[in-house]
Amino acid sequence: MLLTVDLGNTSIKLGLFDEGEEIFFGIYPSEQNDYRALVLSMLFKKGLREEVITDAIISSVVPHLYKRVLEAVRSFVKPEHIIDINPFDDYGIRFDTPNNQDIGDDLVVMSAYAYHLFHRELIVVSLGTASVINHISEDGVFRHCIIAPGFHKLADTLWGNAALLPKFDPEMKDSFLANTTEGAMNVGIYKGYVGMLEYLINGMKDELGIDPYIVACGGLGKEVEPFTDIFDYYEADFVTKGLAYIYERNYND
Repeated sequence: MLLTVDLGNTSIKLGLFDEGEEIFFGIYPSEQNDYRALVLSMLFKKGLREEVITDAIISSVVPHLYKRVLEAVRSFVKPEHIIDINPFDDYGIRFDTPNNQDIGDDLVVMSAYAYHLFHRELIVVSLGTASVINHISEDGVFRHCIIAPGFHKLADTLWGNAALLPKFDPEMKDSFLANTTEGAMNVGIYKGYVGMLEYLINGMKDELGIDPYIVACGGLGKEVEPFTDIFDYYEADFVTKGLAYIYERNYND
């Protein structure tokens, strides 16, 4: 079986695949005391033993945690059967930027998977700790990217830097008008975030002169996607499925 690991800034996502079929998916806080125990817990829930894991593929954008995660994975899988994401490998798309080595693993995976799914000109929007907007040309070339704050990071900026502003759970409202502190913040956070996304996406489209298919992914998308019509498609997790796709495409001999 294949173990997929997506180590992000906020969460670590574990997937277990058997001959391409996902049989487990779990999301946990990125910071863990024992990553080996986390994987064992995943296996226990499915009634499986650690010996079933024969291969692993890892995406990481958190360098200071990567070594600990890799050590845990090596306790299950032989080093030669552990795959790291590399933007210079052939994943069905090509990366054409001045510094391909700086492209995050998650962007590599989600871009490759999105192009595999739709095989057309795309804007891929990742809605997570950061908001990342990628352009992929019709012939599968990644050249342009925008990085902006994530939804919750915008809210945290208000709560963390203004002592008199209360913390609450934002909720999308129909009106732009508010007459309470919480209401004013709610409009600014929710409508401001959606407006930022739409402005950036439309700006990219206009400057490139394209009419792409716009897809969104990321767990935080469920808080945003219902309130904008700019996305043509939304799916929460492109990275876990993308890791399995890359493994099957490139490494499952």
